[in-house]
Amino acid sequence: MRSKKSSNSRPRSTIFQVHWHGELQDYITALAWSPSGDYLAVSSASGEVVVWSETDLVSLLPAQPDSTIDCLGFSANGKYLAAAGQQGDVFLWQTSALNQPPTVLQNPHCWIDQLTWHPGVSWLAFGAGNQIQVRDCGSSQSLTCLDFKDSSVLALKWHPDGTLLATSGHTGVKVWQSTDWEAEPEFVEVPGASISVDWSLDGRYLASGNLDRTLTVVSWGNPPPWLMQGFPGKVRQVAWAAPMANQPSLVAAACVEGVTVWQRQGQGWENRVLAHHEGTVVAIAFHPTQRLLASAAQDGQLCLWKNAKSLQQTLKGVASGFSAIAWHPQGTYLAAGGDQGELLIWKPTNRGQGFQ
Repeated sequence: MRSKKSSNSRPRSTIFQVHWHGELQDYITALAWSPSGDYLAVSSASGEVVVWSETDLVSLLPAQPDSTIDCLGFSANGKYLAAAGQQGDVFLWQTSALNQPPTVLQNPHCWIDQLTWHPGVSWLAFGAGNQIQVRDCGSSQSLTCLDFKDSSVLALKWHPDGTLLATSGHTGVKVWQSTDWEAEPEFVEVPGASISVDWSLDGRYLASGNLDRTLTVVSWGNPPPWLMQGFPGKVRQVAWAAPMANQPSLVAAACVEGVTVWQRQGQGWENRVLAHHEGTVVAIAFHPTQRLLASAAQDGQLCLWKNAKSLQQTLKGVASGFSAIAWHPQGTYLAAGGDQGELLIWKPTNRGQGFQ
């Protein structure tokens, strides 16, 4: 007898379920996965830095009064973990010896809330006031100190091939060449100030989220830039989808309670608005290999948008609002932090949807 597939059966879908949860003493300020995905680093507004691995949290820095940690990240080779914050100290650990005290780079009177690692070598760039310091952590040497001049540094991002360093601030984005730090930086002018910046993963485009309710996108080497207008508030974060064969480039922009996705079309860009949140969207991130977009908001909802179009699932689990999200580098997990120190890690599972 030949079996026949039931007409009531439906394809299996990916559902995210809680894999682990814990709590720090204050709201989560930053999350960062190691390149291998073996570790998740987490920082909080109370100055804590911890590392999660499968089931355990290991404390690297204890809570300290008036000493928030605001940014952290692993080097591309996974050898180093850096963290910095309110006191101006940059803490640097070797991941092979996380139980050892970190090296501390002191920057008195500077609140450091931006750092970024070079994608190929152990160069760390961080903003200290209106300057950008670039340090070779392998040799413990300072490579350069760049002066933004017009304002404090509001965002930093290396080009995917490491040849360019983009820095955001008042009036626009300055882009330095890592092969010639002395050369005058290229300048992308924006109205007001650039408060977020991100390169597309193929390095073709640079996006700037701006304080004056606009989004600037540059096709690098092919001026002039596009200026997207009509946002209801400042564009607090931008994120690019991974490039895919025969698929147009996608960039998402978070603004107030919504996320706008811009898609390359012909000689310009077309947009669509993803509306579901009832509170300010504080973080957005694309899955590393799919066009699955995560958006987290102060309404306590973390939304997963299939193909950056339709709502696939809404995740919850915090008492008030979310504050940060980060995808595992292989998409194995999705981590999120909450306003009251909650740390949640979800794992995707396939679930059949037949016979509902």
